[in-house]
Amino acid sequence: MFLDTSFNSLATVLKNVYTAFVETATKMWTYARCLPIGKQPGTKLLIKTISDLMELAFVLMKSKAKNKKNVGYKCAVSKVQVEWLATNAFRTVLQKRQSKYGKVIEWLGVRIGALLMKEREACVRMRGVVQESVS
Repeated sequence: MFLDTSFNSLATVLKNVYTAFVETATKMWTYARCLPIGKQPGTKLLIKTISDLMELAFVLMKSKAKNKKNVGYKCAVSKVQVEWLATNAFRTVLQKRQSKYGKVIEWLGVRIGALLMKEREACVRMRGVVQESVS
């Protein structure tokens, strides 16, 4: 129901997805902070984890429609939208804690820039989702 665009408007589903990514980013930061300094995840692991999360989130959103139990389920969220929302959510959370996450924030900025070059119109439309959720 949370991601179902046959039940919710696309704008509502996008806000739900963004909010879920913000919560995930916040939990990641909180858990990492609780670890001893020598055990905290490095830049490469964080980048791989965020990349894998974006892939998995999209696959799970789409695969639900293939399950015969979910009659009528539809998720009209595109892969670009998932990636845009995830990168912006993680950047928003990690920018508040810049000292340890500079390289990750830089990588997120590069990904956002690449998405803007590839799908400018779709990304510009979604800025409202990110801005509304922040305020």
